[in-house]
Amino acid sequence: MMSAVPYSQEIIFLTSVLGGVLLGLLWDFYRLLRHFIPLGKVGTALGDIVYWIISLYVGLNIIINISWGNVRLFILIGFLIGALVYFYIFSNTILNLCITLINFVIQAIIKIYGVIIFPIKFFIKRLKFFLIPYKIKIDTKIQNKKKEIKFYIYKHKQNIEIKKKQRLKKKKIKKLMREQQKNAQKFKNSRAASKK
Repeated sequence: MMSAVPYSQEIIFLTSVLGGVLLGLLWDFYRLLRHFIPLGKVGTALGDIVYWIISLYVGLNIIINISWGNVRLFILIGFLIGALVYFYIFSNTILNLCITLINFVIQAIIKIYGVIIFPIKFFIKRLKFFLIPYKIKIDTKIQNKKKEIKFYIYKHKQNIEIKKKQRLKKKKIKKLMREQQKNAQKFKNSRAASKK
């Protein structure tokens, strides 16, 4: 016959205490994240929700594994004791140690980056110094090319204006010629009518 739970009550209780410690560690990990990444009000609210979802998932998994999902009072007390022990004895020490360690790693990365990047910056500065004459030539060529382009655009615009004026002039001449033809025709018609 199968027993009600897979482990003895002592093992279940100790496991639930360790589960409380684990949930405390998860909370400190979240606090550590907020310390280095400002989340703001909305981000903090979302982070709290995510933490409680993860904590619930972890807690339920522990309960399912140690007691086949039977939630008993001493299991919940174990979780509470584990969390309280962690927060009152270990939390501040672990959190400060992690912050110090991460700050040290960040500073070390910054210094290593500075050491690596310094020769590159030095080389680029020296290279710029040697390339100044070529840069001046290139800049001069670019300026000349810009002037040529501007002159070409100016001439093109002038040609367009001239052609426009020529078209208008032709239209005016055609209009005058048509008016003269109409007047001549009217004159002919009036003379023919007077002869009759």
